[in-house]
Amino acid sequence: MNEFHKRTCIRFLPRTSEDGYIQITRSVHGCKSAIGRKGGPQTVNLGDRCTESELPGFAIHELMHTIGFEHEHQRPDRDNYVSINWDNIKPEHRFEFIKKSAGQVNTLGLPYDYGSVMHYPKVVFAIDRHVPVITALKGNPSELGQRAGFSALDVKKMNKLYKCVLPFMSPW
Repeated sequence: MNEFHKRTCIRFLPRTSEDGYIQITRSVHGCKSAIGRKGGPQTVNLGDRCTESELPGFAIHELMHTIGFEHEHQRPDRDNYVSINWDNIKPEHRFEFIKKSAGQVNTLGLPYDYGSVMHYPKVVFAIDRHVPVITALKGNPSELGQRAGFSALDVKKMNKLYKCVLPFMSPW
């Protein structure tokens, strides 16, 4: 949460008596959150993989879901930037790759971000981990997605969506 506080105007505060709040749990395996504010208590699950990793991006990824961000590879314009190998996705995870409509995802007029913390890596949920599920169509990004933290465009997107005006703030 400190990363959000350092680079955006978004603040996560301790709950007092609010009806709507984020409840962080470790009750289930995996990392999971609803997308956007739902009202009432909203559970963000940060299972072992999310918190035991030295990479803060797993938790950042889920918290970005809670503030309204979808996966980068589900943008409505994603077919211009990546191809999806549907035959290599585990069937129970295919929904994670369905492209969203412009009404579901606001790109904020910003470019596609291969390095976003919200982008899945090349072989996530692959049947055969030697064959990419996601392949970049433009440029030659060294990796797709990452979990080290925000990309510069992640920070720009949050600040634009939440109308953050912080002239002293740098994305790094």
